[in-house]
Amino acid sequence: MSRENASISIDVDTLSSIYKGQGCTRPGGYTYVELQTGLENLARFFEKWNIKTSLFMVGNDFKLPKNRSYIQDIHKAGHEIANHSMSHPQGFRWLSLQEKENEILGMGEICKEVVGEYPVGFRSPGWNTDDMTISILKKAGYIYESSVFPTSIMPLMKLVHWLNMSKQTKTDRTTMGQINYMFAPVKPYKTSLHSLSSKGEDGLIEFPISVSPVLRIPFFATFLLFTGANFSQLLYRQIHKCKMPIHFQMHLSDFVDYDLPELANQIPVSGSGTAVPQALHTPLSKKLELFGQMIELMVADYDFSTLKQWAKRIDV
Repeated sequence: MSRENASISIDVDTLSSIYKGQGCTRPGGYTYVELQTGLENLARFFEKWNIKTSLFMVGNDFKLPKNRSYIQDIHKAGHEIANHSMSHPQGFRWLSLQEKENEILGMGEICKEVVGEYPVGFRSPGWNTDDMTISILKKAGYIYESSVFPTSIMPLMKLVHWLNMSKQTKTDRTTMGQINYMFAPVKPYKTSLHSLSSKGEDGLIEFPISVSPVLRIPFFATFLLFTGANFSQLLYRQIHKCKMPIHFQMHLSDFVDYDLPELANQIPVSGSGTAVPQALHTPLSKKLELFGQMIELMVADYDFSTLKQWAKRIDV
């Protein structure tokens, strides 16, 4: 019996790159502990199943000398390093074409400097991209993109983010890119040169975030933490029954213990007008238990690879 393809992608968003000190009890500064422990924990976690992930990383996190050895180690272990912009601007969609290019190319250059190769995949911060990005990525030699989240509840997710980010700029209060992306194909596809949500021959391979069939309910780690194991396992059974491939998205915060004293004061305080993900308040042991249960289900039915490996063999 044939098995479907699957991949785990992880947005390596540090507190520093997301919040930049806004709303924190100890503004500014940078601690390498989050990146170190997060990468070590996720490498150890996936080693059990010999799964290699795709890590969407922020260029600024490569600047700290202490970070470089951890990034190099996980790259040598077989995990893919992909592009998540240089400075993680939440309002990436609203940047000028030149600013977008600087964010993409800047991360690519520092990635090449640290790990010895350029990334070939890109995801916009907060999935907040637009169709203009395709030409930049094509020109820079990228082969895939992964910012499309084709969920039916996109308007609700946009509204919640807007309300939770009330103290931020208008562009930083936006998320998830163009509204038409909610109607994009739910399986990997080749885009057109002018639209991330339309199939074509001259664009990029798009790896949308997984959603359930028909109702298009999100199937990713944040939703698993929010709804619990039973509901996410129900979604999984629907996806598997329909023989859909899986692209399960996670975050660095899913593998970090935020009770560590070095990190506790860098989490935005309640009422600061900054959204605080569930992962920052869930004990690490609980997070790993829930994720472990889901991975166990998936490895029984799916073959895992990095997005880069998947893109090179995909038939679109």
